Parts: sequence; C-alpha cells; structure tokens
Amino acid sequence: MMIASRQRHGGAALLLLMLVVLVASASVLIVNLDRNELRTRAFTDTRAALATAKTALIEYATLNPALNPGEAISLPCPDLDAGGAFVEGEAHTAACGGGGVSMMGRLPWRTLGTPALRDAAGECLWYVVSGSYKQAGAATATLINADSNGQLQFADLESGSVVQGLLPADRVVAMVLAPMRPVTGQARPAASAGAQCSPGFNAARFLEADSISGISNAAVSGSPDTIDVLGAFASVNDAHNDRIVTITREEIEAALYGQAGFLAEMRSLGTAAAKCVAYYAASNPGGGTDKRLPWPAPVALADYRVDSAYDDTASGFLSGRLPDVVDDSNSATGNATARVISDCDPVNVPEWSSLQLSRWQNWKDHFFYAVADSHAPPAAVPSACAGCLTVNGGGQYVAVLMFSNVRLSALSQVRNAPPVDIDTRDDAANYLEASNAVNVPGSGAGVDYTSQPASALFNDLLFCIDDNLVVSEC
Repeated sequence: MMIASRQRHGGAALLLLMLVVLVASASVLIVNLDRNELRTRAFTDTRAALATAKTALIEYATLNPALNPGEAISLPCPDLDAGGAFVEGEAHTAACGGGGVSMMGRLPWRTLGTPALRDAAGECLWYVVSGSYKQAGAATATLINADSNGQLQFADLESGSVVQGLLPADRVVAMVLAPMRPVTGQARPAASAGAQCSPGFNAARFLEADSISGISNAAVSGSPDTIDVLGAFASVNDAHNDRIVTITREEIEAALYGQAGFLAEMRSLGTAAAKCVAYYAASNPGGGTDKRLPWPAPVALADYRVDSAYDDTASGFLSGRLPDVVDDSNSATGNATARVISDCDPVNVPEWSSLQLSRWQNWKDHFFYAVADSHAPPAAVPSACAGCLTVNGGGQYVAVLMFSNVRLSALSQVRNAPPVDIDTRDDAANYLEASNAVNVPGSGAGVDYTSQPASALFNDLLFCIDDNLVVSEC
C-alpha cells in the first residue's frame, strides 16, 4: 500500500513537472512570436515610410522643371540643422555645401509637401543626395540630365560588398535612411514642443557605422566629385539597424521620359537654338550675302558641365558639338557675337528666352552641329550653297543641329564623363545613330545626315538651317 501510494504521488509530480515545462515553453514561444511579429510590423511600417519618401523625391525631381521652368531634374538638399535661417523640414537650398559635394541631413519633408515621415521607432527619416543632383542654388551642377551619374554606392553589410553602384551608370543618386530605435551608445534628444523631429543633427546618434567593413552611414566625405558608400544589413542586427531605400538615375529617367511634354520641350529648344545659330550669319558685318556660320566645338571636352567648354575650334572639322563660345569663328568672319547660345538675344530671336538658356545648360552635351563647307568661317563671300548638307538624300542645308535623345540600350550607348569616370562622351556614337554618328566629327562637302521615326535603333531629332537661314525640323 505504501509503495503504491508513493508511485501515485511520484506520477502526479512528474505530470506537474511536465505541465510546468510545457507552459514555460509555450510562454517562450509566444514571446518569440510576439517579438517576431513586432519586428515584422516595424519593418513593414518603416518600408512604407521609406517608399513614400522615395516617391515624393522622384516626383520632385521630374516635376520641378515644370513647376519652376528652367530648373534641372534635381533633388532637394536635406534639412541640415536646426538653424534659424530655415524652418524645420525645409531644404537648405542656399546653404548646401560646395559644387559636387554630396550632403546628408534629414529628409526635407516640408519642401516635398509631405508630413514629417517617421520609421517604426518614431524617428524622422534621414537623407543623402549626390552632389551631382542636388538643387543648391549657386552650388547646383551646371549640367544635370538623365545621363548624370550619382555619387553614392550601396553595400550589403552581411558581406561588406557593394551591391549597387559598381558601374558608373548604376550608382545611386540619393538614399533615404530610417534610423530605427537607438542602439548602444546613441542618445537622441526628444523633439521640443511644436517640433516634429528631434533637434539633434549629430548623425552618429541616429545612424550606425560598421566596424568590420568600415562603412559608416553617419557621414559623407564632404569632398567634390567623390563617391560615398553607405550600407545596411539584410537580416536583423541589434547593433546596426538602419534601413535604407535607394533612388537611381534610371528611376528618375523613366519618370522624366514618360512625361508627354518632354520631347515637345526639347523640340522647342532645338528650334530656338538653331535660330540662334542662324542669327549669327544674319549678323555678320559682310551684309546679307555673308551667311557664314560658326565652326563646331570638339566632341571631346575637358569638362562637359561647363558652358565655356563648348568652344569652337578652327581644326578643319565641320561637325562636332554645338558651340557656345565662337571666338575662332569671329576671327575669320569679323562677327562680334561672343557666345552664340548664351548671348542669343530674344529681341532678334523671339523663340529664345532665359527658360531656353536654362534648358540648354542642362542638356548641352546632347546637342551636335554640322556646318556646310561653303558656309564655314573661311568660305568665300558671298556664300553660295554648293555642296551643302542633305538629310535622307534631300534638301540643301547650310547647317544641321542634332539632339540626341535617350540612350539606346540596343546600341550599348554609355555616357560617362570626367572627373569621376572614364570619358565615354567623347564618342559621338554614344549619342547619335546611323549616318549622324558616322559623320561626327567630320569634314567635307555634300555630307548626308539621317532623320527617321524613333525606334530601338534611332531617336535623334534634327533641326535644319537652309540657305535662306530658315529653320525647320527635318
């Protein structure tokens, strides 16, 4: 009897012990499930905030030229500090570092027209913009278009390898960063009354550095034309929890070229620029019979961003880039026009305006130009249209302007430029198609150019000047 009783009590104790273990295990499981659910929800909420910021920035870049005619497809500067010159959430346009310098700060939500976007930890988002894309007043790049490369790379910190931006065309133009909750060593001041975000602008209190790779999200170099690397862990990492979304050149380009008005603007610009060139001949001191036009600028330039680099040359070539500075031509013609594009007078060329000048400054590398041998600066006066240029075998033109449209992947067109990258803009075939590419640079009489509907293999736009100095799209 005593043995049976002890066995019954032992069995009950064992059952009780098993029940305790099961309850404890279930509690641990529930805690882990809750923790995982919270992490998933945090990542979901943060991804939504980052996506909203990304969309707003791309819309800003592509709509800005339409809302502010003449502006480039640039991105706003960050909110850099709590200084009194700018209100919270406003882009520091007039105080955004030097030319070509990438800048880091908080997302300028007020400038973007959004609420103060926050991650799942309630922290306001941070933002880095490439110096090649920032809208920074006098420090804005003098050429920003769909071929401008970014200055940022994104690294996977699991491996320490750059996964976005190894090729120049793949470099990131901007990043939005979510700081998430503080990690060890980060003390963040709370937002003051009436403010949306923390008054702290010490990035190291919000963003992390990876000790193994040496990649830091808390600072950029501060040097012009420099590539900066930021990164994140794909998996959960309690010591480095930054979340990042990138913006690429291709995303901005797709939105820009998708706008119905883009080609209309470029057609208007091409026509107006051709009329500025035609007026050069009309203003020659030799009178109405002296219709000599400027020499082209070289195809290869030391710095494609600088207006004055588009300088004509008496090299013997009759085709190249559309010139602005025409001092060599003036030596032969006696013309007093210093700059055929920058000094184009809307009184004499009503189609020209400050808006067209701003557009040309950002797309000037896309314009090429050919002049007939009979109308080049050293030609005899009066000029006669002998051996003039033709298009598709027809017409008699004293000059042809060509606008190179979007890069054609079927032709492997690449448009990289110094000082950051090896120059591929020095090859006209990276801009122009068919005989247009073959003929630039070139010389000789009776040269034929190509115009045809846009396709996967051709998308140049041509503007012709006839021997009466009349301009037409051809």
